[in-house]
Amino acid sequence: MRFVDEAVIMVRSGKGGAGCVSFRREKFVPKGGPDGGDGGKGGDVIFRASDNLLTLYDLRLKRIYEAKNGKGGMGSQRYGPAAPDLVVEVPVGTQIFEIAEDGTEILAADLIRNEQPWVACKGGRGGRGNMHFTSATMRAPRFAQPGEPGEEKKLRLELKVLADVGIVGLPNAGKSTFISAVSHAKPKIAPYPFTTLAPNLGVIEDEEGRRIVLADIPGLIEGAHQGQGLGHRFLKHVERTRVLLHLMSVEDINLDDPMAGFAVVDEELVRFDPELAKRPQLRVFNKIDLLPPQQRDQLAHTVHQDAFLISALNRTGLEALMAAVSRLVHPDTQE
Repeated sequence: MRFVDEAVIMVRSGKGGAGCVSFRREKFVPKGGPDGGDGGKGGDVIFRASDNLLTLYDLRLKRIYEAKNGKGGMGSQRYGPAAPDLVVEVPVGTQIFEIAEDGTEILAADLIRNEQPWVACKGGRGGRGNMHFTSATMRAPRFAQPGEPGEEKKLRLELKVLADVGIVGLPNAGKSTFISAVSHAKPKIAPYPFTTLAPNLGVIEDEEGRRIVLADIPGLIEGAHQGQGLGHRFLKHVERTRVLLHLMSVEDINLDDPMAGFAVVDEELVRFDPELAKRPQLRVFNKIDLLPPQQRDQLAHTVHQDAFLISALNRTGLEALMAAVSRLVHPDTQE
């Protein structure tokens, strides 16, 4: 299934059923009074977050969502049935914006918990039957209320992936190989830039059995915050992560000043959202298996404790790195 993180749809709630105009007719009751029942309520349109969905793909296929109308009231004081609510499931992390007629948008809901609901449109109330309108001066009302109309809204849905750890880095840094090495995720892996065209999610458990969700964010390049490369579209997914894992391939570093290579992506993150500069970040040099032993030792001596050295392909150095990830994601449970 394609990863789709935006969709624009129309939603309409149901109209309330009309009240009934009816009079009691029985053999031995020649002048029975009004007994028209009320109409039923129209169905609401409700959005509900679900852990079982990963994209907004289904909402790109179907653009209009309509709840059913309530049924009309009936004689003998019988009420019309209310219409069922229309429940639209979306992935956890979905933001819903209401689009006004002038095109302006207002954030209406941010669904960040599983099973979290939001009522987008309330169904119209059912009309009252003529049994409610009798009075001392009106013994036989021949009218009832119509049902109230439902609501209609144009919505834009935007998915921001919810993950504990966002894996960022330049294209071909080995992010897909890394997430496949530490989790059961199966992203596309190839030796060329921009292999990853959509965020990949991986789930791991630490030694304490606590779940950690990782998101592999497509490769960023200089100018990503202005729309260069693929980064502008996917930078928004970094906003929801608690920890950043910054991967750098040893192919892209200067051994005399290896830490300088992280500056490009760091700058793009800050320009997109200055708050990202405050996010805890682990810096990781990947593909150390490509370095001769002497250069590998030089790199380890230069960076000391400022970065981790791993080979995702050979699964070298992953245990220490993931232990550090666990400490940052679950700081309150550390001794």
